[in-house]
Amino acid sequence: MNKDKLTVTAGFMPAFVLLILLGFQYAVNNGYVSAGLPVYGMTMAAAFLFPFVLLLVMGKGSEGMAYRFAPMRLRWLTFTVLMAITLAFMSFLLNWGVARLFSGEYTVQSTLAIGEQPLWMILCISVLLPALLEELFFRGALLPALEGGSFWSAMLISALSFALVHGDLTNLIGPFACGLVYAYMTYITGSVWSAVLAHMINNTLTFVVGFMLQKYAAVGLWEYFLLTVVVLFFVFLFLAMGRLERLVEKGRVPRIRRAPLGKAVASAFFSPGIWVLIVLFAGKILYL
Repeated sequence: MNKDKLTVTAGFMPAFVLLILLGFQYAVNNGYVSAGLPVYGMTMAAAFLFPFVLLLVMGKGSEGMAYRFAPMRLRWLTFTVLMAITLAFMSFLLNWGVARLFSGEYTVQSTLAIGEQPLWMILCISVLLPALLEELFFRGALLPALEGGSFWSAMLISALSFALVHGDLTNLIGPFACGLVYAYMTYITGSVWSAVLAHMINNTLTFVVGFMLQKYAAVGLWEYFLLTVVVLFFVFLFLAMGRLERLVEKGRVPRIRRAPLGKAVASAFFSPGIWVLIVLFAGKILYL
């Protein structure tokens, strides 16, 4: 397929993903299907795997397609883990700030509230599976399909799409920031598996934090927790940037070709797929 056509077509795929997820939520709200974790897992798999495979098929034979499915090299492991922990704390702080701005309070949602399911099933379907499916789609297939313009515009559009697909105003800025970093990690490591690992660590920490805050809310843990998160964010950011700096000094970090920031923003603004996604996002916020 022609690169320009592939880029435009790929831009509509996140809207397709969100449409499937919204259809599932509508069916649950109206009692057409059960809200159990297994059904949710199958719906999520269908929502992400179908457009993932479709993008791979459409991109087959396209010149210059940079699919990054090679195994992650061991030298990137320390940076990936440190950056993943940093992103988990950063995402929490960003979402907390947005929640305070819109509602005046931040509510911790724990995946333990999703039915009476075994812990292993909760971890697999609500923690591990989303990281795998979302990264394979957004950074494994969508990102390279959008790189017909520039990597910067592809990174911006894929991160914005990643945030909007979450369908939650209070969980929008955090995923957007994480999406930008996951795309960068995928690029410099040459492997989407670095983003998968970082995303899994992020989800696991979010799960543990939600569980701890709900379990020990009665002892007044929150007021100490917020300060602790701020401190830990800066500590792990310092460690992650230090590791990245050492990799740069050794010449192991590829440079991204420079492109005007305004052009990347304009590409996102004028992407028809993004506007369809925004309409679906608004419909979800207003009606579901």
